[in-house]
Amino acid sequence: MSESPPPQLVETQRGTVNAWQCDYNHHLNVQFYCREFDHAARFLALACGGDPAGPLPATRHLRFHAELLAGDIYKIDSARLVDGPHAGALVHWMSHAGTGRLVATALDGGAPRFDCPEIPEAAVASALPRSVEADEPALPIESMGADGWQPTNRCWVTMDRCTAAGELTEQHLTAMLGDSAGHVWERAGVGVVMVRERGLGRIAVEAKLSHFAPARVGDALMLHSRVGPAQGRSIRLQHHLHRVSDGAAIARADVTALLIDMQTRKTVALADVLAGR
Repeated sequence: MSESPPPQLVETQRGTVNAWQCDYNHHLNVQFYCREFDHAARFLALACGGDPAGPLPATRHLRFHAELLAGDIYKIDSARLVDGPHAGALVHWMSHAGTGRLVATALDGGAPRFDCPEIPEAAVASALPRSVEADEPALPIESMGADGWQPTNRCWVTMDRCTAAGELTEQHLTAMLGDSAGHVWERAGVGVVMVRERGLGRIAVEAKLSHFAPARVGDALMLHSRVGPAQGRSIRLQHHLHRVSDGAAIARADVTALLIDMQTRKTVALADVLAGR
């Protein structure tokens, strides 16, 4: 997609993709998209009289439109939606800084209020939810032993993963989700051995992150995940993060994911792979 950023947006970030930031699909890992969107939101707040050290938004909705490869340059432009069902949300538009093509978008719901550039929802239609939209509730940790939820990651929150306020960053929260995704795909029948033998990749195309409470330095966290329903060529992966000491819900993520052919970079139908076709 070669959409240029709408002129009402204001630049909030620029960067370059380093080879070490790329995953086994050879493109920028999702944790770094989330890091840059979070930085963009904070620089927008800093420029417009808001609190750049404030909490994560209640929700951050992500859509991935094109790949960024090692050496690619990108920029992010941001504003606040002035109308529509998502009025008040901040929108972040990441584009290739050389070609102008749209790469990814983020929509921050429940973002703090401050005066900043505004834009009508219709001007950023590519950022609006498609496959992941409904608000999903926080679930108690006691329910994680049922309905397909199983442990997929554990970690201690260390200082190197936190903000200056001692809270887990969006980047490192998302990194936990990425580390667990392979375990969920394995349960879906598309494990690491299969994808290697068939030359496939597993990618996220849309996700909604819901933040319930901050995780702080010293916290022990447990992530549970499950396979959601198949959606045509895609599948839903669901993740829920809790603090171990008191069971507090920290965050959840609902992700729409696809299989791609690593040579052609085109999508492959999940049903065909599971059927051995």
